[in-house]
Amino acid sequence: MRKFIHIYKGVTALFLVMALFSGCRTAVKVSSVHDLSSPKRPVKERSQTLVANDSARLRPGLVINVNVLVAGKTEITATAKRISDQGTIAMPLLGTVQVRDQSLENFSTQLTSAYKEFFVNPQVIVEFVRDDNKEGLSPWGNVTVLGRVKKPGRISLPATRDLTLSGAIQQAGGYDTSAKENAIRVTRKRPDGNVKTWEIDLRSVGAEGLIENDILLEPDDVVFIPELIF
Repeated sequence: MRKFIHIYKGVTALFLVMALFSGCRTAVKVSSVHDLSSPKRPVKERSQTLVANDSARLRPGLVINVNVLVAGKTEITATAKRISDQGTIAMPLLGTVQVRDQSLENFSTQLTSAYKEFFVNPQVIVEFVRDDNKEGLSPWGNVTVLGRVKKPGRISLPATRDLTLSGAIQQAGGYDTSAKENAIRVTRKRPDGNVKTWEIDLRSVGAEGLIENDILLEPDDVVFIPELIF
């Protein structure tokens, strides 16, 4: 009888140990997921910056596509329409339409109203077309990268307006020999006409994880990578 009681106590203790071990594993898993999901940089900060830089407007030289849909069927397609020097484009059924300085949303609303004379509940989709010419205009503006890079010149901002300093340098071919990575200058002209210049240590982004140094660039920024003097 005593032997049976000892066996029972041993089995009970074994189950308790297994339960505690299982609980610990569960706790570790939950903690790991929480740590991995914690962003190092707030997403809200970036989104606010993008809204502030949202300045894409229709202007001469840019290229757009226009599609008019009715009940899900395409009725009109105007592909690769380049805006004239007068700020106009020619649209089917409408003739010459003034588009200068309008946003895509405003122009789409204007076309929707105009095409209601010809269609029932038209849906108008207007989108920018990236110019294949490297020196062509970007709807969202350009930045200039100079100094010790392999391909100095203008870099077009993407539609998301999230071009970082490191991204612009990469598109300029990367650093050239003797580039001074810890003293990069970014010059920006303010709306009031004043000019502000930052000196940025981009090496600290990789070496110390200071991602805030990899700033978002704005239209017409000038980036200069100086030469390292030995």
